[in-house]
Amino acid sequence: MNARRTRGAMPLALVWVTLTPALVHADAVDDAFSAGNREAAAGRWPEAASHYERARALLGQPSSLLSYDLGTAYAQQGELGRASFHLRQALDFRGNPTAQLAEAARANLAIVRRRAELRAATTNAIIDSPQSWWDLVVETLRAPGVGWLSLVSGFVALALFAWGRAQTVRPGANERRNAVARALLWSLGGVWVLTASLHALSLRADRTAPRAVVLGNRVEAREGPGSHRTVEFAMQGGSEVRIVDRTPGWVLARMSGGIAGWVPESEVGELDGPSGRSP
Repeated sequence: MNARRTRGAMPLALVWVTLTPALVHADAVDDAFSAGNREAAAGRWPEAASHYERARALLGQPSSLLSYDLGTAYAQQGELGRASFHLRQALDFRGNPTAQLAEAARANLAIVRRRAELRAATTNAIIDSPQSWWDLVVETLRAPGVGWLSLVSGFVALALFAWGRAQTVRPGANERRNAVARALLWSLGGVWVLTASLHALSLRADRTAPRAVVLGNRVEAREGPGSHRTVEFAMQGGSEVRIVDRTPGWVLARMSGGIAGWVPESEVGELDGPSGRSP
């Protein structure tokens, strides 16, 4: 796969970036990716998305580059749910996004979001609320860096505690040194307790109610699992939800604000699910 520019006709490609993927090596993946590039260059977006999906399935691991291409291809077709899903995955640290790719993905995601809001207003569908500052905090706490910060803080605090216990408190400079060590110990201990607790709560929330995106353009949410159940409301494609319950073929999706309904499992894509499988 050669270095190339991200592209997208119409107003989607707001940022031009040069990308050099590091994860794709297999010939079959490279062939599928190149075929997708050719179709995209010709403006044949459904065919491009099909090839990119094949490359993604063959790769079997996260790739921000492929997710970005898929998101852009689906956006060009007006499939805002799948576009939002893949553009969000392009920002996942597991796919090794470059700074340029992340910037382009955020720009395209913002455009997709505005289109989804307009479509929700015209089709009487419900869309999730925009991310609040608290959502951004929770997303930050989920990052591995927070876990490492907690781990390092705990080890350093433990080392300082052991060192302080081994010291004999003496007047003068040693007393001042011990006071500084105690202050540092309490500070690191506080950081450790706070970050460890918040990181654990964030990961627990992801396990018990994983994040997902509504894939269909307009998905009917029912009062119970099954197509024979009463439709309560419609979810706009691209909305982020939490999966709070499951039954074969159906999931209970909860939107921001607490409103929830049962939707077909195939109509939602888990953001932290297997990246090699197309939703």
